Amino acid sequence: MTKEIIHKAVLPAPPFAVPTWLRPVPVAQGDQGNQGDLSLAGGLACFASVDVVQQAGAGFLACRMPVDAVIDAADNRNEAARLIDRLTASRPAFAGLDMTTPQIMGILNVTPDSFSDGGRHNAPAQAVAAGKAMVDAGAGIIDIGGESTRPGAVPITHNQELARVLPPLAGLKNSGAVISVDTRHADVMRRVAGVGAGIINDVSGLREEGALAAAAASGCAVVIMHMQGTPQTMQDDPDYRFAPVDIYDFLAGRIEDAVQAGIPRERICIDPGFGFGKTLRHNLHLVRWLGMLHGLGVPVLFGASRKSSIAKMSAGEPADQRVPGSLALALAAVRQGAQIVRVHDVAETAQAVAVETALLAAD
Repeated sequence: MTKEIIHKAVLPAPPFAVPTWLRPVPVAQGDQGNQGDLSLAGGLACFASVDVVQQAGAGFLACRMPVDAVIDAADNRNEAARLIDRLTASRPAFAGLDMTTPQIMGILNVTPDSFSDGGRHNAPAQAVAAGKAMVDAGAGIIDIGGESTRPGAVPITHNQELARVLPPLAGLKNSGAVISVDTRHADVMRRVAGVGAGIINDVSGLREEGALAAAAASGCAVVIMHMQGTPQTMQDDPDYRFAPVDIYDFLAGRIEDAVQAGIPRERICIDPGFGFGKTLRHNLHLVRWLGMLHGLGVPVLFGASRKSSIAKMSAGEPADQRVPGSLALALAAVRQGAQIVRVHDVAETAQAVAVETALLAAD
């Protein structure tokens, strides 16, 4: 069971005397640009204070502090400043895309059994047309998926996956968008990298056999996602100490493993995996604490489009009626500096993000 965060006025130990995580607290719209505000990951979102989080026994303690006070109170000021710098530093281009403004990744499932759009794009011509429409609507990335990762999904062979993803990849590689392939498998990674994929998007976090080596050799940018369990088991009984902290620590470890395997840090993006091995409560914590992941020093991708948690928070709507909830979650992520949002409904999201970024940039 998830332990509760307990907010205290005073921490039981000086910051950084024990393992510590920093959650930037976004400045409200209209208040950006005040003296002392810091840019979050070099983008439009700003913060002036952080929640300093430390483990205390079986739970966690948090204290909200101005950034300057965190550095002044730290027993190791250099370490405190380093963590703040990671929250503020601009991210280099990822797969050639500017990370100072939100990018939209359009979801193109070429599967018969994906939870929202399975079967819609089985024919290559349909898939290519749908991908081009997403590019015209504002997608900078098209994410092609040939294996469903919905809860309880049945695995397929690598050859089946390749037969599904290679034709639309060939048809879209000159579309003007970066082409991403959503795969867990080293054989698939190697093949798609050779025919035009620019991003490998792995829901397993490069944990399958040979995946790290294949991703490193590919030269592609990579998205490392958190998932507790497998698609077959992830919703059986997900359990965390405190989901944002556990996800942060998992992703920190996977980033270091990827770097050790030869993947440069500037080729890495992370995805906390909304809905993958998480209850509604875990997902809500994840959204509320998303900004903490900027402490990992790499771009953050967020994908909650049409997920079942939206229906659980609302009135039980089917997947194709969850666009408003999807937009709400995407904008919540943008307000916390997420650089990429992964969505089914590109045109609607592009308009919503354009308005949100205009508000963030306004005087």
